[in-house]
Order: sequence, then structure tokens, then C-alpha cells
Amino acid sequence: MRNDETRVSVVLAESGDAVGGTERVVWELATRLPAARFDVRVWLSTAPGVDEFAAALEARGVPVDRVPEVDSRWDWKGMFETWRRLRRAGPRLLHVHHVWPAADRYLATLADVAGVPHLVITEHIVGQGHSPAQRALKRRELERADAVTAVCGAVADALVRDIGVERARLRVVPNGTEPPDEALESVEAREIRVSCGAGPMRPLWVCAARLEEQKGQDVLLDALAEVARRGLEFTVALAGAGTQRAALEAKSVALGLAGRVRFLGQVEAIGPLMLAADAVALPSRWEGLPLTLLEALARGRPVVASRVGGIPEVIEDGVHGRLVEPGDARGLADALEAFHRRPDAASQLGRAGARLVRERYTWSRVVQGFEAVYDEVLGLASFSPHAARSMPGGRA
Repeated sequence: MRNDETRVSVVLAESGDAVGGTERVVWELATRLPAARFDVRVWLSTAPGVDEFAAALEARGVPVDRVPEVDSRWDWKGMFETWRRLRRAGPRLLHVHHVWPAADRYLATLADVAGVPHLVITEHIVGQGHSPAQRALKRRELERADAVTAVCGAVADALVRDIGVERARLRVVPNGTEPPDEALESVEAREIRVSCGAGPMRPLWVCAARLEEQKGQDVLLDALAEVARRGLEFTVALAGAGTQRAALEAKSVALGLAGRVRFLGQVEAIGPLMLAADAVALPSRWEGLPLTLLEALARGRPVVASRVGGIPEVIEDGVHGRLVEPGDARGLADALEAFHRRPDAASQLGRAGARLVRERYTWSRVVQGFEAVYDEVLGLASFSPHAARSMPGGRA
């Protein structure tokens, strides 16, 4: 039996300015952690891009605070306000989710000063190199944490290699997904295929990600131009918003792809789009463990993705999908051509990916993994260290 029968007050903090994979993890924790055990609040940024997300959480009965990020040591007013909010909330456990490598680096210090007893930090992405000052700040923050988790082994390795985190302090708790309701999604999926002009000899390829340098849509456009030069028909849907949209649209026109590539903007329900696809491309330059990968695999879609971050921890090349080196437009083109010319083999990859996701990557497993980490941090008697290590990719 547990030695603590009171509910544990938990604040889940995340400072992203748009809805993405990190927000999805926060959503699943906030709505799935057992209410009999945990009293959960969520801290989000004041950015308009998360307004709907905040409203959806509140509609589910989860209290939400909008807290500006303190991103400078000279922001004394912001530091005082954040400290005051922490004192007032009085959480027993603060769980900080980092969507960017240098985000929220003062929150751990402020929590310590405010008397928050326990701190868990989750790193979601392998980013570009840090300056020495950023590494030092991050190292101090992670040293204050009672537990550090990462969404994949690649992120954990980066924390050890670049920041000096002790391996024994790290837990890997991967992202998850849910088995889709294909009967519910299929009607919209058929409408998407019709609207995109997809057909038996004109496959629909989908890339769903923020339109940013990290996600590599420019590399995908180069690959598509190569596929077109090989005489194959296709149509492509790029779903997502971001700072690179204008540049990508201009490049699409310059490469002669304007009639083949559609920019859909932000898509709220990604499931039907994934189900509509004949294949999904993730040409990222760097990653953690992208949710779009798991969403595509859950629907049995053949995937070609860059060999970065946690992606090769999920996909075995030639078994669950295809892997290419980041920036390799020709390799990406070769994989898409193979999907086009051998749809039966591509479907076999998709089926294997779907089985893998059902067996290993579900949200219930993710929440159980974090609950085990919380129990370890809180010193509850029922915690078994094997629970955290049993997660896919978990390590002590």
C-alpha cells in the first residue's frame, strides 16, 4: 500500500507559444493522471497560439494559469511574479516540460526559492548547439531536479554528452498515441483525398509539421522535384504553420511543383489527414520523438523519415518504415519512388508499424511511466524502479 493517502498537488508547466507535441503530452498527463491521487494545474504561456489549448483544458475541468516565461536574469519583475504565483499555488511537485532547449531555465531556481519540494524536468527535443552560458544555466537547472526524463534515448544521450547529466539520473518516457477510430476518420479522409486529387496512380503524400527549418520541408521539396523528373505522378499535402511558409511556397513554384503541393495551414485534427495519406514523410533535421510519426504508424501508413533523434528508436529501416539521412533529398526521393512503384511492400511496412505502436507506444503507458517517476520522487512505498525502466527505451 502507498504510505501517502493525500492527493498530490502537481503543476505541469510548459512555455510553448503554439500547440505541438509537447502540449499533447501535457494534455494527456493533465487529463489522465488519476484524480484520486493527483490535483493537477497547468501553467501555459500567454501566447495567443495556446489560447484554444488552454480553453480545452479548462473545459475538461483542469485549472490553467497563463504565466509569462522569464527569459532573462534582468527580468526582476517577471521573476517576482513567477515566485509569487508558485508560493500561492504551493504545489508539492512541479513538472516542467521543455519544448526548446533553452526555455524556462529560471523556473527551477524560482521554484527552489518558493519552497516547492519536488521538481521533475522533461526534455522533449535534441536541439542545435548551446552557447557555454546556456549549457551552464541548463546544467544548474537540471542539477536542481529530483528527476530528469527524456522522450527518447537520443535526447538522454545529448543531456549526458552536452550537459553532463549523470546517466543514473535519467529516465526515458517516450511519447504515445491512441489507436485510431478509422470508421470515424474515414469519411473525412476520403474527402481529403478527393480535394487533393489523389487516386490509384496519383498517391497522396503528407508531411505534417511546423513550417520551420528544423522540420526540413525544403529538403522534401527538393526530393519531390527529383521524383517528378523521374516521371511519377503524385500530390503532396503540407500541413502546419510557421515562419518558413512564404519561402517554401516560393520554392515550390520555382521547382515547378505548384500544381502538386498544397499548403493546408494548421490542421486541428491530424488523424483523418494521416489516414488519407498513401505515405507520410518526416524529413526533419533534428527531433525528439515526433507525435506525427506515431500518429502515422498507428494508422498503418508507410513512413519515410530522417535518421535523427528518437525516430530510429521506433523505426527499424525496412521493417517499420524507411530511414534516410537528414538533408538527403535523393534518398528521400528514392524511398518515395519505392512506395509509389511497390505499394504492396509499402503497405507491409505500414502494417508492421501499426503493430509496433499498439504494443509499445500508447498514452496509458506514457502516463504510467510518469506516475512511476512521480512516485520515485515523492518517496511513495509502492514505487518499483522497474516501472520506469520498463518503458520503451528506458534506462537507469
